[in-house]
Amino acid sequence: MSQHNFEAETGKVLELLTHSIYSNKEIFLRELISNASDAIDKARIKSLTDTNYLGADSEFQITLDANTEKNILIIQDNWVGMNEEELHKNLGTIAKSGTKDFIEKLQKAKENADNNLIGQFGVGFYSAFMVADKVEVETKSNDSDTAFKWTSDGKSAYEVSTSDKTSRGTTIRLYIDEANKDLTAEWKIKELIKKYSNYVAVPIKMQVEEKNDKGEVTGNKLEQLNDMKSIWTKSKTSVKEEEYKEFYKTLSMDFNEPLAHIHNNVEWIVSYKSLLYIPKEKNMFINMDDPNREFGPKLYVKNVLILDNCKDLLPVWLRFISGVVETSDIPLNVSRELLQSNATLEKIKKGLTKKVMSELKKNLKNNPENYDAFLKNYAMQLKEGIYYESENREEIASLVKFETLQGKTLSLDEYIENLENKEDKKIYFIAGKSKQEVLASPYLAQFKENNTDVLLFCDPVDQFTLQVLKEFKEFKLISATSDEVKLKEKTQEEEKKNEELKKDFWDFLELTKNTIWSEKIEKVELNENLWNALWALKTPENGMDPQMEKMMKAMGQEVPAQKRILELNPNNSLVSAMKEEFSKDLKSQKLSEMMNYAYNQAVLLEWGEVENMPEFIATLNKFAGEYLK
Repeated sequence: MSQHNFEAETGKVLELLTHSIYSNKEIFLRELISNASDAIDKARIKSLTDTNYLGADSEFQITLDANTEKNILIIQDNWVGMNEEELHKNLGTIAKSGTKDFIEKLQKAKENADNNLIGQFGVGFYSAFMVADKVEVETKSNDSDTAFKWTSDGKSAYEVSTSDKTSRGTTIRLYIDEANKDLTAEWKIKELIKKYSNYVAVPIKMQVEEKNDKGEVTGNKLEQLNDMKSIWTKSKTSVKEEEYKEFYKTLSMDFNEPLAHIHNNVEWIVSYKSLLYIPKEKNMFINMDDPNREFGPKLYVKNVLILDNCKDLLPVWLRFISGVVETSDIPLNVSRELLQSNATLEKIKKGLTKKVMSELKKNLKNNPENYDAFLKNYAMQLKEGIYYESENREEIASLVKFETLQGKTLSLDEYIENLENKEDKKIYFIAGKSKQEVLASPYLAQFKENNTDVLLFCDPVDQFTLQVLKEFKEFKLISATSDEVKLKEKTQEEEKKNEELKKDFWDFLELTKNTIWSEKIEKVELNENLWNALWALKTPENGMDPQMEKMMKAMGQEVPAQKRILELNPNNSLVSAMKEEFSKDLKSQKLSEMMNYAYNQAVLLEWGEVENMPEFIATLNKFAGEYLK
C-alpha cells in the first residue's frame, strides 16, 4: 500500500466540494453513472478493433447495491477499467484543470449558488465526497494483470494498493455520511435514476425487494431502473399519440392535453433530437407571465441529463414551451458559462424556434378553435416576441390575433384580407388600457360610418409591440386617433363647406389655442366626425400615442413634451354655445371657463389625467348649478 498527496489544486477543489459548493448534492449519482457510461462506450470502441477485448463479459451494464444499515452505496460497471498509472492520473489530479482560474470559478460558483457546476468542470467523480466520508475504488483494466484499490476521505491524501478483483471494470464503494443516509434507500435511488439517468444507453440494474400481494418482502430480484430508449429518440411512426400525451403530462405537470407536439431528428451541420410541446391551456402550477422564471427544455448530452431548464435553447418569449433536446455535439462537461456562448446551442436554438413558429402557423390555419384557446393564455408571450425578435418579427406578428371594432377576432393577415381598399396599404388600430376605454373614443365614429374595421390593442404589452411593429407586409400601422387617417376623399361641395366653416371658426379656434396652454396644443381644428363628443385630442403624424407616453413615464423614462391636435365638433351644441359667447365677448370669463372645461373633458375621454382636478370639479359644479336654475 502506498499513500499519495493530492495535487494542491485538487485539494482545494475537494475542500470546496465538501463544504457544500453544490447545493443539490444528489447529483453525485448522475455523475458517477455518467462516468461509467462513458467508459463503457470506450470499451465498445476498443472491441471494434480488438475482437477478443471483451472476452466472455460482453453484456454491458451498470449495477447498484445499497446497504441501508451500514450506509454504503456501491456502483459497479464492466467498462475499460484503469491500470495504476491511469488511477493516479484520473483520481489523483483534476486533469488539465488544476489552475488558479479553475479554482476561482469554483469559488465564484459557490458565492452565486450555481447549481449546475459539478460535471461541467470535469470534477464529476469528486462530487462523491459531498455525500460520503470515504470512497473506495476497485478497478481492473484489460491492459493490466493486476487490479488496484484507491481509497480516500477526500481531504488531503489517497492510498493505492493492489486488489483481488479479477473481472474487468470498476467498483465504487461510497460510505455515505449520516446527513445523507437517505441516499441509500431503494426508493431514493430509483427516484434519482429516473430523474437524471433514465435514458442512459446502458442498463442500470439494482437488487430490489420482491414483495407478494400482501406487501410482504419475500426476497430480492435484479431490476432494471432505467428505460434506456427515450421517446424522443424513437421514430415518429413508432410512437402512439397517447404516448406523446402521457409524456407531456409527466414532463410539464400539466394535466391538460397540449395544443401540439414537435418531434424532430436533425442530422446536419449540428445533430440533435428533440421533442417539444406547445400547451393549450394555462398550467396552474407555473406562472408563464414571469419572464424571470426558469424555462427551457431539458438538455441531454449522450443520454445524460445536463440541465432541467436550458434557457439557451429557446428565446424567453417561448418560455411556455416544454420538452427535451438531446445532442452529442457539445461536451458532457461543458460549463453553464460556456453554454451561454456555445455556437452549437445557438444553431439548435434557431432551428427549434423556427419549428415552433411553423407549428403555430399550422395550427392557426388548420386548428382554429384550439389555437384560439392557446392564444387566450399565451398571446402575451407571442407579443413579447414581436418586440424582442427583429429577425422574425413579421412571422411572429402573423401568429397573433386581435379583437376588432366590428366584434371579430382577426390576425393581421385576416385583417388585410378583409380590407376593401388594399391599395391604401394601411392597418388601423386604436390603443388603450382596456376595451372599454378604446371603444369610448370619438375617433371611431368615422370608421363605423365607413364600415372600416379597427384593431383593438388593449393589452399592456401592446404598447411595446407598437414601438417596433410599424409595418406589416408593407402595410403601415396607423392609430385611429392619428392625423394620418383619411378614410375617404371629400367631394368638391364638402371641401367648399369645410373651407367656409374654417373661416367662420378661425378666430374662435385661435382664441381656443391661446386659452388652452399653447405648449400642449400644436393646433386646433374642426372635425365633424367626432360622434357626440364635444372636443377630442388627436396625435400628430409621427407623434407618440398618449398611452405609450404614459407607459414610458411610468417606467421612469424621460419623454419629450408631446403636443397634440385639439379638435372641436362643430355639430355639438356646447361648441355652438361657446362660439355664441365668443361673438358677444371674446374676453368673457364664462367662455374661458367653458374652454378649459371642454379641454379637460377631452383629456378624460382618452383616459388621461386632469392636471388641476379641484378646479375642474369647481367648474363642473358651477355649470351644474346654472343648469338647475
